[in-house]
This record gives sequence, structure tokens and C-alpha cells, in this order.
Amino acid sequence: LDAAVEKTDEASALRSTIIKTGQSWLRNRQENLLSGLKLKRLLADELKLEKNKAFDLLDALSRSGSLAIESSELHVIVAVTHCFEKDIIGTIIQDNINPIQKLESSTLLFASAIHGVDARDLIKDESELSRLEGQNPLLLKDSDRVDDEDELTRLASC
Repeated sequence: LDAAVEKTDEASALRSTIIKTGQSWLRNRQENLLSGLKLKRLLADELKLEKNKAFDLLDALSRSGSLAIESSELHVIVAVTHCFEKDIIGTIIQDNINPIQKLESSTLLFASAIHGVDARDLIKDESELSRLEGQNPLLLKDSDRVDDEDELTRLASC
């Protein structure tokens, strides 16, 4: 992801972001179907205990990994921060930069890097593709044309 950002982010406005969870969490639990929800604050020791219980349950349900767990999902959060030199009004009015366009480009960049496909292949609508090409030509350059240009450059240097 860092290499993709360095390659296409001209203004170097994207920064890695670290998300840290709080020291205590709130848990809603319903003991059975007839009882109401109970809210409880969990501190570090209780969090560790609950996490161990969850992994023990997962271990038991999968028979220590010998049974596949179908229809399961893993959610991963990738966070970046957009840095602009001025506040939002200064960025829009004084610098004439649309932050929504920057967010579109970075979302497309990350989707391309995570899914391992060319950013052009993620956009189905031709009018959207041409609009986005104007915003970020480095991200959406035609790979066939780039290969031809690289070949011509290589041949010219020989």
C-alpha cells in the first residue's frame, strides 16, 4: 500500500494512521431470551478473559481447526489520513482543491492495491472513468499504452 501511495499521490497528502482501542469497553449482553440487556464496562483484565473465552469457543467449534468454518468473514480496517495545508474552507476556496475528489482517488488506489487489480478495471462506467482520469491520470493510466511507451523508451535508449 505504501508503494502504491508513493507512486500515485503527487501531493503526498496521505499519511498512515494507527487506530488504538480504548482501555475499557462497554459490553451489552443478554443472558437468555427472556432477560433484558445488561451493560457492563470491561477493563483490561476482563477484556483479556473475554478474548480468551471467544478463542476457546472458536477452538471448540472448529475442533481445534480440523473443521472448516463456512460463511465466516474477516473484517480488516485500513486507515489513512488526508493532510491538507489549510483548513477545509481554505483548501476549497483558496487552493481550489476538492477534497471529495482526493477521497475518491485514494479509495480507488486502496481498492486497486488490496484487490490486486488495475484501478481502471474497478470502474465500469466510461463517463466516470474519463472524469476520474482527469483527476488522477497517474492512477488511471492505460497499462497497455504505458507498456508501449516503456518499450519505445527502452528502444530509444539502446
